[in-house]
This record gives sequence, structure tokens and C-alpha cells, in this order.
Amino acid sequence: MKRVFIQAAEQISIQQPLSEQWMEHPESYSEPFIQAVNPSFRDYIAPNEVRRMGNLMRRALVTTLKVLNETGINNPDAIITATSTGSLDYTERLLDALTTDGEETLSPTYFMQSTHNTVGSALAIYTKTKGYNTTYSHGTQSFDDALLDAWMQMQLDKIRTALVGGHDEMIASYFELLKKAGYVGTPDMVPCGEVAMSMLVTTDKHTDNLCELASISFGQCPVTEEIDAVMTGINGQTANDIHYQQLLHSLFPGKPHLHYKHLFGENFTVSALGVYAAAHCLKKGYIPEHMYVTDSVRLEHSPRNILLVNQMSGQLSFILLKAL
Repeated sequence: MKRVFIQAAEQISIQQPLSEQWMEHPESYSEPFIQAVNPSFRDYIAPNEVRRMGNLMRRALVTTLKVLNETGINNPDAIITATSTGSLDYTERLLDALTTDGEETLSPTYFMQSTHNTVGSALAIYTKTKGYNTTYSHGTQSFDDALLDAWMQMQLDKIRTALVGGHDEMIASYFELLKKAGYVGTPDMVPCGEVAMSMLVTTDKHTDNLCELASISFGQCPVTEEIDAVMTGINGQTANDIHYQQLLHSLFPGKPHLHYKHLFGENFTVSALGVYAAAHCLKKGYIPEHMYVTDSVRLEHSPRNILLVNQMSGQLSFILLKAL
């Protein structure tokens, strides 16, 4: 089996953007809905281009450019994107225009940038990448599927490098609908946030790689080795957290239990930030105290591996990351 590595990963979220400041000095919020902290987009994208892009596209492009600059890879073999909702902002603007103006004077911009595959295609155009390009829109499973696609194609020796990203935004009107449905905004739940995370996955081992992507699977836990820590997507909502608690009790009793949604919020593709956070913990050789669940045991040495568990309506995915 080919070894696969995460070479670099960057994020824009409700934490400080394009930074690992969350490891030492995390931002904390009491509001139920927080929009991402944007960097200065004009530091990375020409002002005339920034004006033509929505926030989802701007964030995806900036995290991508940062990752490609760090790795020195201008044209990855594949671009694999995960987004559950696409550009909600531009979708809402398109629908508002339809209801107010009919089909008489519609601008094509809102439609073109609201489709789910806009991010992946725009990244390909901007980076002049002509290889494999696909988008996964499978709800909370979107990023896990995108990462599995990259991993499998590397095992088949079809690609050596892949830009894999998870990108979703949130708007006030859609947040209110999700709140009414009980998906977000319930008492004791983490806030609803926004996600933009890009990473470069490669089969080439470099000293500056963040970690190894050792395995990824759905349904059954494939891990037979000793696990140092388990990171789950608990979010304070009983219906969500009970699946994780049952799994930890049956398969990993007494293991250090980590979480990340209290830092980055809840979102359809927030599992991308779980992988991002675990990769940086492995690279830096320690786990911040605030990433441990309150009653969890603590790891007494540098983490050798972290198993990420993502729950999607009772279905589980397992992503094992190893330190180099």
C-alpha cells in the first residue's frame, strides 16, 4: 500500500485565519451563529478579481494559494472539492432576484457562482490545472468522501498530488431554517460557523510534511494498532454526541478524547477542520489542553497518531493520521 501524506493545510474559519493561533490562544464565542474571520483578500487576489467573487470563492482561493505557495506545487494532479451547499449567499441573491424581477433582467453572475462545482472549476482556471477535478456534495460526509477519493487514486497510482478542500458558508436566513429544524442553535450546542480549508495531499515524503494519512474508511473501524488519541465531532447536542460516546465506550475505553467543534463551530464540512487540526497537532508534537474533552485522560507523550471519527446520521467514518 502506498504511503500518503498531508504536506500543508490552511484554514479560514471562526478562528484567526491562515494561522495556528487557535492552538495557543483560541477565540471563544457565546453567540449561536458566527461568520468566518476573513483575512485581507487583496493581499492574495487582485482587487478587480476580489470584487467579482463571493466570500465562499474568495476563501477557497486564498487557502489554496497559501497551500500551493507553501508546498511549491503550482499544478496539483487533481483538485477535489467538498461543499454541501455551495454558495448560499449567491443562491439567495439569485432567488431574491427571481422573485422580484422575474426572468427579465437577471444577472448570470449569481447563478454561475452559486453552483456547487464553481469552487473546483475556478481553482482549476486560476491555477491552470487541467487534471482530474470533481466536487462532492454529500452533506456532512462531503469532505470525508473527497479525501477518500484522493487516497484511493493515489493507491491506484493515478495521481501523486491532490488539492483537497472543504468549503461551506452560512447565511442568516439559512441558519434560522436549520435552527427551526433543530440542527444548530440548540441549548449547550457549539455555535454554527463557516469553513474554508485547503490541503495538499501527496505520495511524496518530505521533511516538512504535516503528517501521514494512514487510512480512511467508512462503516467499520479498520484500526488494529495502538491508538494514542481519538478526536470526535461532539458538539453539545445529545442526539449527535451519543453515537460518539457509545463508540468510545465500546472500542476505545480510557483513551484520550479530543474535540474540535467547540473551536471551529458546527457546519456541514467542518470535519475538514478536524483533519486540519489533528494534522497540525501531530506536526507540532503536542495537543493543546483545550482540545481535550473535560473528563478525558491526558496523553503523557507527544502524539504518535490520532484517529478522527466523524458521525453522519449514525454512519461513521474513520481517518487515521500518523506523526512522521
